Amino acid sequence: MWISKQITKTQDTPAVQTGTSTLNSNGQVEAVSTGAERNIGIYSPYGYSFSLPAGVKMLLAKSDGQQAAIGTLMSSDVLAAGEIMIKSSSGAYIHLKENGSVIINGLEISRDGVIVNE
Repeated sequence: MWISKQITKTQDTPAVQTGTSTLNSNGQVEAVSTGAERNIGIYSPYGYSFSLPAGVKMLLAKSDGQQAAIGTLMSSDVLAAGEIMIKSSSGAYIHLKENGSVIINGLEISRDGVIVNE
């Protein structure tokens, strides 16, 4: 307990904080949190790549002395438990439904590969 209190006394900024992206140009991401953060590394699951638009809420953490984005604030209000949606800023999407079907930009394909609606 005493050690944890001593460590927290020496921390100037929290280890994890929220911020908002302000710029993404040529792979250089900037955000505003407790201050202006530049050259932020973006971490995501293997195989996922994205270009972060300005205005997105993100979770920032220190990594090797620099800020790193470890996630963005998501909305799951249209998803049922167990579902996944991949969505672009233009509105294109892939929705993996709990029942095994897939919806791609409104086109639903059943788990058996049959087009449900066109």
